[in-house]
Amino acid sequence: MTILHLQQPLPYDLAKAAVEAVEHAVETGASYPMPRGGRGRSAVVEAARALGLPLTTLKARLKAAHRHHELAPNGIAPEQAPARKRERKPEEERRLVGLQDEVTRLRKQIKALHREELDTESVRAILGRLARAAAQPPRWTIDPGRKGTRGTPEVPVAVWSDWHMGEVVSLAETSGRNAYDPQIAEERVRRLVASTIALCRKHGPGDYPGIVINLLGDFVSGGLHAELLKTDAEEAIPTVLRCVDLLIWALGQMIEAFGHVYCPCASGNHGRATQKPEFKRYVYKNYDWLIYQLLARHFAGDDRIVFDIPDTNEVHYRVFGQRYLAMHGDMLGVKGGDGIIGSLGPIARGETKVGKQAAALGLDYDVLVIGHWHQMLWLTRVIVSNTLKGWDEFAKNALRAPPSNPSQPLWFVHPRRGITSRWEIQVEEPKAGRGDEWVSFRRAA
Repeated sequence: MTILHLQQPLPYDLAKAAVEAVEHAVETGASYPMPRGGRGRSAVVEAARALGLPLTTLKARLKAAHRHHELAPNGIAPEQAPARKRERKPEEERRLVGLQDEVTRLRKQIKALHREELDTESVRAILGRLARAAAQPPRWTIDPGRKGTRGTPEVPVAVWSDWHMGEVVSLAETSGRNAYDPQIAEERVRRLVASTIALCRKHGPGDYPGIVINLLGDFVSGGLHAELLKTDAEEAIPTVLRCVDLLIWALGQMIEAFGHVYCPCASGNHGRATQKPEFKRYVYKNYDWLIYQLLARHFAGDDRIVFDIPDTNEVHYRVFGQRYLAMHGDMLGVKGGDGIIGSLGPIARGETKVGKQAAALGLDYDVLVIGHWHQMLWLTRVIVSNTLKGWDEFAKNALRAPPSNPSQPLWFVHPRRGITSRWEIQVEEPKAGRGDEWVSFRRAA
């Protein structure tokens, strides 16, 4: 029998045995620590019984194990007995009150500073994303590889943008041309995923090293305008969670179909959580950025998918030799459009300004990829994504824009030929055709 003296530290083997006995009891379903007034099995009680020790002896050993050897069941230190309070003198009480007031004042200052000086690392720490997002695209986007196989592998590139989850579009108010709500949005996303995979398998060259999915913002309506606050189906934060779940499923399908996925990420204006645009710390006050961080957190440890989420809100990457710049499209440095040519004017002027700035920074590109403008455009140096939401009341009544079907772009990039084919993936349920003939024409009289 081992005799313990109060002056001697608890031997390591006894400390370890006490801790392991409690951990074993926890594994069998007992509770540790036991909440005050709680009912059920106590891991400490069962461990004391298993070791043949009085309960008070085991509790003393657990405290000594933590104090002398830094051991504790599952890393949870035992509750320490409260220290006996000493009567304070009047002058000590006055000093304590003064110190408490000072602590309160300093805490308020620290909170104010945190709100103003919230930086990249602290935000990522809150989200559990302490490591920076990958700054470089994966190697398969720039190295053709797979020599000896039939043909040359190409890389499919897609844009998922302007989903406006949470918004409601009235079929009656759009002359029967479009309706939109969260359920319709989910149905369209599922068609988008299925069509992307089917097109690549049946109409593309095949043998893909991976796929690039540009996530370019405005995934939530966000109640950006007063009328959206009144008519959106749900608030911004529930919409964020809905969108995250949908993107987890969609990107999971892309991983299974293509093996590797690279996601350049940019946040849009509808995702902002401020009433007016703010340009300092822009992404940290944006629901799109939150969606990307939650996605990166979900897929952490899966090296088949890479999320590129730069602080600049602009992503430069290459697909083979072709240089891309991806952004949402609301910050081209231009305003307004022309009543006749629509958005072509501001997009062309904006690309010129963006191109000059990029060249001055040594970040030249070949193709600018954007969303925001809610129409599909394939220009010489710009690819503009359409919206999943489709034609709405604003486009009908304010812009007098012609109706267009909701869609998202897909194209293929060849190592030597660049972009070889372009597709506009229709996300609405296809309607019946107008005839069975593969071609028809009028004969001359």
